[in-house]
Amino acid sequence: MRSRHSRKAEPVLGTSISREAAWPEDDTMEPWLSNPMEKLYADYFYFHFTNRLTPQGRNGCYICYEMEGIRSPTSVDRGVFENEFYPKPRVHTEVCFLNWFTKLPWAKTLDPGKKYTITWYMSWSPCVDCAEQVAEFLKKHNCVRLRIKFPRLYHGNKPKYQQGLRNLDAAGAELAVMCPEDFKYCWDNFVDNLGWSFWYWKGIRWNYHVLDEKLREILCNPMSSLSPRTYNFHFPNLPFASEWNNTYICFQVEERKNSSPKTYYKGVFRNQQGYPEEPLHAEQCFLSWFDDKCLSPPVDYNVTWYMSWSPCLECAEEVVSFLEEHENVSLTISISRLYNCDDEDEQHGLQLLHEAGAQVAMMSPEDFKYCWDTFVDNLGWSFWYWKGIRRNYYALDEKLREILCNPMSSLSPRTYNFHFPNLPFASGWNNTYICFQVEERKNNCLKSYYKGVFRNQPSHLQQGYPEEPLHAEQCFLSWFDDKCLSPRVDYNVTWYMSWSPCLECAEEVVSFLEEHENVSLTISFSRLYNCDDEDQQRGLQLLHEAGAQVAMMCPEDFEYCWDSFVDNRGRSFWYWHGICWNYHVLDEKLREILRFRLP
Repeated sequence: MRSRHSRKAEPVLGTSISREAAWPEDDTMEPWLSNPMEKLYADYFYFHFTNRLTPQGRNGCYICYEMEGIRSPTSVDRGVFENEFYPKPRVHTEVCFLNWFTKLPWAKTLDPGKKYTITWYMSWSPCVDCAEQVAEFLKKHNCVRLRIKFPRLYHGNKPKYQQGLRNLDAAGAELAVMCPEDFKYCWDNFVDNLGWSFWYWKGIRWNYHVLDEKLREILCNPMSSLSPRTYNFHFPNLPFASEWNNTYICFQVEERKNSSPKTYYKGVFRNQQGYPEEPLHAEQCFLSWFDDKCLSPPVDYNVTWYMSWSPCLECAEEVVSFLEEHENVSLTISISRLYNCDDEDEQHGLQLLHEAGAQVAMMSPEDFKYCWDTFVDNLGWSFWYWKGIRRNYYALDEKLREILCNPMSSLSPRTYNFHFPNLPFASGWNNTYICFQVEERKNNCLKSYYKGVFRNQPSHLQQGYPEEPLHAEQCFLSWFDDKCLSPRVDYNVTWYMSWSPCLECAEEVVSFLEEHENVSLTISFSRLYNCDDEDQQRGLQLLHEAGAQVAMMCPEDFEYCWDSFVDNRGRSFWYWHGICWNYHVLDEKLREILRFRLP
């Protein structure tokens, strides 16, 4: 007896013989062993296979199956199974298929050395008991590759049903949520559609992304992509986003062997709430997956993360331990927002990552566009740059550089135009910026060239300096000593500063120059710091006597800095009112200070 919503068909695979004659007499028959239907009616496909998040009245379960190479090497056989309700107790559709398949004459002669692919398109994901039986079937039939796709998760929030899916995944079944293209494929191949085209219902793609994300969380597997709505909600680099509690990692993994690219992976992870006993952060999900699925000692890996939040201290420590254990892995992390960036513990986590060799940076507007094109199911839509995206990037990048004590690559036009003008009165400008260039020379030949920007760092931002702030000059000297300095190389260092050095910094720079005779220093500054104070004048004189070339920035220097250190996006430098006059006044004052040495 078949239900009215399925089209009655002869037994699939060309078997038109009766059930009694189909199997050898000594075989034990399963009760009520059913043959598959050929196709479903259209209205019942739309009713039972919709991927609505909260469907009502869908108590039956259907499997549209496809078997490749079972009957012959090139054969593709299809059919449909449903739950059996008679005789009682009822038999779930997965068990109906397994009972039927194991009795096929061809199933008993499968070659263990070959792979046979079976695909199920199910109206519900398997329950716990069925998952257990399917897993047992796969253990007995190692040559069968089973792919299971479903539009909805059956009790997807209950731990025991989640564990059933994980058991299936561990047994080798390939689990996935049906995407819109899968629904169309089923409509074309398993539905008596009378020639009608498939109709994509409202929300089909959005529901797919929600359910796919849920399944990936359950299995600890990466998602293939994000929906536009999820990306646009979780990734914008807003200055205040305290209610955004989820972290996403869009990752790329490039395998390299003998310096040649070998394999490439990409995907998305999200933190998992309460799995299995306590939450798993997105970083932990990636490390677990990467360790299980990819990692091999003789291969080098270049890993890139694009994160919606920077790692917390605990995750940073786990990542550092992972990098120390696996020297063949290099990691680049680009982040949209800084997590609790004023907390010293979280700052320390970022510093640990940096010290371990991870390249940590803020996501630039171009990075956001790259993620949209690479990790978002964008349906061909162009990326939309939200208001403030570049301004927020500069502010966050500057904050990160402060935390890491690394130079910024460039300044925003707004920052440069605010902090560098040579105004005669600028008492409220409390930050000092150094735009620097470093030329390495060996045997009078240019060997390397560095440039960047440092800014003074307030005390509360520095893990290692809890009592005193770090001035921009100190930041540069610390970085230069750690990253560049070699006794066998000559260095020509040029600073363009928004303020002249204070006495304390001048004394530190003089000591540095005395210890490193292979370093020559040229300093040009926009304004004189407390130029009527005798202590500050003394600092400038000490620098001059130590061999540093000290000068005021001329209009051409301001234009050079605009072209070399500012992300000006092709805009020409604008000479503000009084730039030449102010330069001459300040230059005369500096010459006066350097000419008359104080006792």
